[in-house]
Amino acid sequence: IVVSGDVADQQLYLRICQRLDAIDSLGIDKSTSGSSVSRAEIAATALQEGRPNLATMLLDDEPNPADQVPLFMSMDQDQRALEKALQSEDPDLIYLALLHILKRRGAQEVFKAVMANPTARALMVAYSGAQDEPFLRQLCETCETPMTLCAHLLPKSFKMPDLARRLKALQAVKKIATQSKEENAKFLCKHIDEQARLQEAQVDLEHVTGKAIFLDTTAAHTVKTCFSLNQYSKGLRLAKDLSMSEKLLWSLKVEGLAEGHDWKELEKLSKEKKMPPIGIEPFVEACITHGRMDEAAVYADRLTDMTRKAELCLKIGLFKKAAEAAIAARDLEILASIRQKCTNPADMAMIDNLIAQS
Repeated sequence: IVVSGDVADQQLYLRICQRLDAIDSLGIDKSTSGSSVSRAEIAATALQEGRPNLATMLLDDEPNPADQVPLFMSMDQDQRALEKALQSEDPDLIYLALLHILKRRGAQEVFKAVMANPTARALMVAYSGAQDEPFLRQLCETCETPMTLCAHLLPKSFKMPDLARRLKALQAVKKIATQSKEENAKFLCKHIDEQARLQEAQVDLEHVTGKAIFLDTTAAHTVKTCFSLNQYSKGLRLAKDLSMSEKLLWSLKVEGLAEGHDWKELEKLSKEKKMPPIGIEPFVEACITHGRMDEAAVYADRLTDMTRKAELCLKIGLFKKAAEAAIAARDLEILASIRQKCTNPADMAMIDNLIAQS
């Protein structure tokens, strides 16, 4: 290159390629010989000799993007540097090219660069979300992706130290979401409204009960805790406001009442309907969970699945009922398990008699 000043770029490029191909054809292990010929190094020499076109042609052939991208940047070929970085799929190189464009040419050029490339846009969203929120707002506005901005702002709104600022931040996110044409924007707006109602209810419950145990818990946990702390009306109102399903509400009532050891209300609840929407099993299991086998026994006769009745009665210690249910279910495996766990001779004899009669 140094001694070929009178040779045209295209002609010199072809000569260099021929020589490089000849070296490649020798099959030398470049990783051990140290004789690797870097096209980027040759391109750098061409650039030093005032031949930028030749440098570009050579650099385009460089197989290592880490050598390509910085040199293209130094040649003010920012778009080509970004293209090579994107082709490499190396996040570090893509960041390098994008931040170089941002520093040299400004935000609008970055916006143009990422508009047509989802990968570049996603990386700039991640970067600006962590480093520069005003830039993120501009980026999302330019690219018309308000839901991306919502995804960044929503978690931050829940970290506000007091309810007033949380609600204000949530409403700001909702306002941004209404600008989106995406289908999930409506869902997000509904979710924000529900979260606002939930947090208002949680703050009220903490004031009423004097217990700082509600805020930032789930809706299900909040409703369940209402029933465990004798706040039935507030729990029912919140469940209605949040459109909880009937089965979910019944499950939370059972769990909450058992947690609060309100056994009378639990039994009363079980009799509100001939058969609760969730069945009788959850009532039995809730009593067992809280160590009240005597309360669990209250519901044993109402169990309709004989296999489950046998299993639950065995847990409770009702061996005769467990054996009768196992025989009704024709489940010899459970029956053998019941017989094995019996320690009382009378119970053992009773089960042996049932087995003989079956």
